[in-house]
Amino acid sequence: MCKLPDKIRIKDIAALAGVSTGTVDRVLHNRGEVSQKSREKIEKILTELNYQPNIYATALASKKKYTFITLLPEAKKGEYWYDIKIGVDNAAKELLDLNINVQQIFFDQYNETSFIQSINTILIQSPDGVLLAPVFKEQTIILTKELRIKNIPFVFIDSDISELNALSYFGMHSFKSGYLAAKLLLKDEKNNSDIAIFQAYRTGNSESNQTELRINGFKKYISDYYPDTVIHSVKIYAHDTDKNDKILKDFFNHYPQIKKGVTFNSRAYLIADYLTTNYIDDIKLIGYDLLEKNVIALKKNKICYLLAQRPEIQSYKGLKALCEYKIFKNKIKRTNFMPIDILTQENIDFYQEFTII
Repeated sequence: MCKLPDKIRIKDIAALAGVSTGTVDRVLHNRGEVSQKSREKIEKILTELNYQPNIYATALASKKKYTFITLLPEAKKGEYWYDIKIGVDNAAKELLDLNINVQQIFFDQYNETSFIQSINTILIQSPDGVLLAPVFKEQTIILTKELRIKNIPFVFIDSDISELNALSYFGMHSFKSGYLAAKLLLKDEKNNSDIAIFQAYRTGNSESNQTELRINGFKKYISDYYPDTVIHSVKIYAHDTDKNDKILKDFFNHYPQIKKGVTFNSRAYLIADYLTTNYIDDIKLIGYDLLEKNVIALKKNKICYLLAQRPEIQSYKGLKALCEYKIFKNKIKRTNFMPIDILTQENIDFYQEFTII
């Protein structure tokens, strides 16, 4: 056999097999008719050369088109889920060259019916892959069961439901983040004290999957170190300041002993705004996510800590994982935890915009 170049080309294989490059191409991509004799000769040469095709170039040359669907909460600029969308947009631009179209479907994270309607849209379209935030656990179970039946891979971001066997998960370790929140909130505490957990109303479901996991971690720390602590749950509205003012006023009047509180979603600023308006300075509050309004409250010392989770990286990597699996046939790591960033007045300026891809 004559000396071959370091990088084996299709035309080199064709020359060795005494066939056309088109015949080699058909064997490599398993398309079109090739005689059994020619196929065996080409496959033998491929084995002898240990030929490794350029998968990326193959995908670029392929005429096959793919559709990935993202199912995420709707959001405005400056909100947590808007940053998730930034990651989707960035990944979608890169995937266009591979004939991958990314379709974005949004639902109201405070209304389970909205999520159910989105499920129906996905199943009708039967995409090649799905990236979703499993906000509503029971409905996510229904959706993923149908996706498995259709052999459609799916990736979770923001929170995980391990028993559903998603292809991959990108996001915070929800339980440990809740455990950490309790540790930060009570790190200077010498005695048991009452604590308020501020939760958002959701139509059709008692709590989001993410919040439930965080609360479980929070309560585990309390159980381990401050078992006599009394935890009060306060329901507030995501978009109704007037109702919240009345709810919070009644709550703090009824429980004046409470000096510590936590929110497990990105709406900590709602509580902080109430504290600011009513000149309340002795409440230690912890929240989540790098929202502009949360950052303002942190700088004003109305929030003492924010726990952040790099949302745009979650969605970006989640879509790229679908591509690696579906297009390049690569094995995907099941669980990918994001760092849990602890943001304070002292370090918040160093985190502004640093995670944008």
